[in-house]
Amino acid sequence: MNMLDEEIRKALSAEDAQKIGGPDDGLRVDQLVIATFRSRNWLMTIPIVIVSMVVMGLSIWCLVRFFDATEVQAMIGWAIGVIVGTFMIGFMKVWFWLEMQRIAITREVKKVELLSARLLQELATRTSD
Repeated sequence: MNMLDEEIRKALSAEDAQKIGGPDDGLRVDQLVIATFRSRNWLMTIPIVIVSMVVMGLSIWCLVRFFDATEVQAMIGWAIGVIVGTFMIGFMKVWFWLEMQRIAITREVKKVELLSARLLQELATRTSD
């Protein structure tokens, strides 16, 4: 933690400091995964996870068929299936990780909003006195 973080923590009231927690207080990866299924995009998350599992199974099947193939043309076809499946899984995983990152960032922005509201409230009481 740098000096600015220390000064901010000293300026906060005990209640606010407790609410925002420490700099390392955040959702763990398992909590973020669960949070994606509870977010507003849960209708998109569930099909993406299901399709990702299905595509993974198809990619494994294509890989097994690739090693069983004896003709070059068949091997190329099965290899294309493995490559396409792997890319699809990768894109779906990237989307899922970005969704988890969105949830984590939204959580941090809400903390900043809370602190801003407290600061405005404190400034309003000081100016009215």
